Amino acid sequence: MKTSLVINALIVFGTFQAFFIAFILLKSNRTLFKSLFATLLVVEGIILMERLLVETQIIRDLPHLLGIAYPISFLKPPLILLMTSSIVVQNFRLLRKHLWHLSGFAFIGLLNIPFYFLSGSEKLATVETFMNQIPSYSSFMFYFYLSFFAYIGIYVYLSIKKLRIYHHQISNNDLVNWLYKVLLGYSLFLILHLIYHLIQPIGKYNFALFNQLSMLAMTFIIQSIAYKIFDKSTIFKNKTQILSNTSDRLEYKKIIINKLVNDKAYLDDSLSLLSFSNSVNISSSIVSEIINQTFNCSFKRLINKYRLAEAKSIIENKKDDKIKLIDVAFDSGFNNKVSFYRAFKELEGISPSSYLEKVKKHKK
Repeated sequence: MKTSLVINALIVFGTFQAFFIAFILLKSNRTLFKSLFATLLVVEGIILMERLLVETQIIRDLPHLLGIAYPISFLKPPLILLMTSSIVVQNFRLLRKHLWHLSGFAFIGLLNIPFYFLSGSEKLATVETFMNQIPSYSSFMFYFYLSFFAYIGIYVYLSIKKLRIYHHQISNNDLVNWLYKVLLGYSLFLILHLIYHLIQPIGKYNFALFNQLSMLAMTFIIQSIAYKIFDKSTIFKNKTQILSNTSDRLEYKKIIINKLVNDKAYLDDSLSLLSFSNSVNISSSIVSEIINQTFNCSFKRLINKYRLAEAKSIIENKKDDKIKLIDVAFDSGFNNKVSFYRAFKELEGISPSSYLEKVKKHKK
């Protein structure tokens, strides 16, 4: 009894937190992602609220609230996919063609119309029968509910696939990485729910036994969202990238890397972001973004990394011991001794002279 009360208290907390987070998201600088995400949280909050009312028997005093959550649960899959598209597709907007995603919600809503005209006592009896019903493999309802897993599974799969493709090109987008992890957790929740549904007829398990655990799992997912918001994370401040088309990004990335690796553009001691961008015929904003998202550093730092690698190679491949570090600096693209020493200390952790001594000892 005490365990049940604790679980219900956690679910109540998660339910109201879903509404609160939605309010916070809509109140802050609103983006399409935030609006869609807030809508998803409101939908999840309503679903948890109704299920909790049923679980705690409070619904007996409010029977006409029954039936709201079931149709709107079919909004969750398209909301997840549209949320994903809003952060991985450049200039993504909601268009009329996206309305077809509401077909599942509309279909279930129409099927549910007769239920809405039932009396309060009839609604309670219907729900109680459903909660205590143990389906069989020969029943239509077993396969009807199974189709829901296929419906949401397709949407979640497509969303994860989009995020993985994006992550392959841009590895350090916090918002994309965070949503990817959330959807993987949600996928695990769906798989466990599906397994329960498949074995329910064999073990004669009652759906009501699984209801609390199902709600608790969703509550924990909401808690993870709340944690990311209230730990002052910057994931919700991420903007859609300047260049979100992955095929174009891949092509530009190849051009940039080729210019650095094969043409050794970094050896030009007057190299700047603007001159480099002009040499590859790509705008400086796109070059900067691709370098930042691919190498997780600025253009200047990346050039210093290549120059440092060149300097180390020169030092290591010198046949004789007469090496002038200032010559190494100029030969590797640095235009002065100070920047050479600073880059060496920052990236290698030791001074150029210490590195030279280490190489000499190793040769001996």
